[in-house]
Amino acid sequence: MTQTSSTPSTHVIELNKESSITKPNENSTGELVIKGVATAVAASAIIESGRGVIITISRHPLVVLGLGVVAGYLTHKYRKELLTITSKTAEQSKDFILQQKQNIKDLIADVKDNEVQN
Repeated sequence: MTQTSSTPSTHVIELNKESSITKPNENSTGELVIKGVATAVAASAIIESGRGVIITISRHPLVVLGLGVVAGYLTHKYRKELLTITSKTAEQSKDFILQQKQNIKDLIADVKDNEVQN
């Protein structure tokens, strides 16, 4: 902090910007701990409330039947979109597996080359 005087009776205090403003991407350890605890509390509250809802729903057969009818209706209504999403996901998973196989083969080849050189 530095003090500058613009008039003899008035003093203006200027803050050093680097020390007073933290960078947006920097988090202190305390903030990270608080965020983690808050996330855990929220997750446990959601799980506990969901457990109560599931128990209540499972005790009423008509509600279960109604949920099944609604699920069937939505599945039938969006069946084309579901099929396209499913086929795209299957293709992406195949590509991912092939890429990982190639990566493993490359790693094995590198290890064998290093063994031969040593």
